[in-house]
Amino acid sequence: MKNQEIAEIFEKIGDILEFKGENPFKINAYRRASQSLRDLSVDLEKIAGERKLRGIPGVGEGIAQKIEEYLKTGRIKKYEEIKKEFPEEIISLLKIPGVGPKTLSLLDQKFKIKNLAGLEKVIENKSLTGLPGMGEKKVKNIKKGIEFFEKKKGRTLLGVALPLLDEIIDLLKPKVEKISSAGSLRRMKEDIGDIDILTTAKNSRKVIDYFISLPFVERILARGETKASIISKKGIQIDLRVVPSDSYGAALQYFTGSKSHNIKLRSIAKEKGMKINEYGLFKGTRKIAGKNEEEIYQALGLPYIPPELREDQGEIEAAREKTLPSLVKFDEIKGDFHIHSEYSDGEDSIRMIAETAGSLGLSYLAICDHSQSVKYAGGLSIKDVLKRNEEIDYLNKKSKRVKILKGMEVDILADGTLDYSDALLRELDLVIAAIHQGFRKNV
Repeated sequence: MKNQEIAEIFEKIGDILEFKGENPFKINAYRRASQSLRDLSVDLEKIAGERKLRGIPGVGEGIAQKIEEYLKTGRIKKYEEIKKEFPEEIISLLKIPGVGPKTLSLLDQKFKIKNLAGLEKVIENKSLTGLPGMGEKKVKNIKKGIEFFEKKKGRTLLGVALPLLDEIIDLLKPKVEKISSAGSLRRMKEDIGDIDILTTAKNSRKVIDYFISLPFVERILARGETKASIISKKGIQIDLRVVPSDSYGAALQYFTGSKSHNIKLRSIAKEKGMKINEYGLFKGTRKIAGKNEEEIYQALGLPYIPPELREDQGEIEAAREKTLPSLVKFDEIKGDFHIHSEYSDGEDSIRMIAETAGSLGLSYLAICDHSQSVKYAGGLSIKDVLKRNEEIDYLNKKSKRVKILKGMEVDILADGTLDYSDALLRELDLVIAAIHQGFRKNV
């Protein structure tokens, strides 16, 4: 799916336009489109065609044309043009918490800041003091933002990495025998450094050549007979390894990690007179396990440990004592307490959401649309809330399969009050309090 790639480009266009001081309506148009594409569950390539694209919230004629352009050519001319004016190094500063387009524009005008080093320099020599909107608190927040930015630099959120992984696996599956993610992505960490993929195949060279020719590849870092590393168009490094079938389990265990978990396993293997590496588990020169992970753990006297638990946080001790916790399975999930409908910024009707929930075996769900102050996300007026609640009551009477709860994601306003009156809140089954503004205010 190219949804996320296009959404990211529109977000960057919006940032650059704000940096340039362009029309706010134009800026918001790109940002609305970006958010809609991020939330869209349908593959854009399946609904290609300007008329269909214009049915997406926030997608007008101009935006639809740019989506079509990207789907056909892999680029958007307008973005390529404005990128030349504003190099990526400058725009990347917008990822620093506390540095928005207006702040960055001010810094550029006053100090011609072009990179992080330049920003750190003007903070260090206290040049920011006295500038409009640059009080001591603001400068302190930017310094904290830089620390956070440095800590997270090169990291990618799991929610961004997983769709890309799915796309790669779908493309590679017909060419390989077995395929799986590895590393921190397979352990489902909140953010990841890069995407590791392991495969087995009869012809490793063909798989490698095919991989480096895929459309998401921006740059090839390394290429060999059984391994390749690339940088994707999203800026994420992806490493592909093709391993022998009889070592697939050993390689999968080894490259999944974590490092500290693997160190513990090596220690256990050593105690038993064995050696473990990415090729297998060995007793002397005899290979005793390696085809799959289960046989490796079994040979070490342990039950299989799910990847999500492999952090050396007591999972090996629990495995030895047969007290490993069970991971939550999809069929054990009985409901969802936070769903947005088409009343605010969701895509589907409440009826469709309830029908889908029933087909998934859920027993209940809560519709929690945005409250009235969040206008950019279709926040509900009091009249809209009452109308939506009537629809929920009607649907609950019509079908007992799934209980629909009346909820709202209610903003905590800058003065500390809630976005609706107590009388209206009493009409709801549950309230999720949210903050979308005034993050740094003490109330």
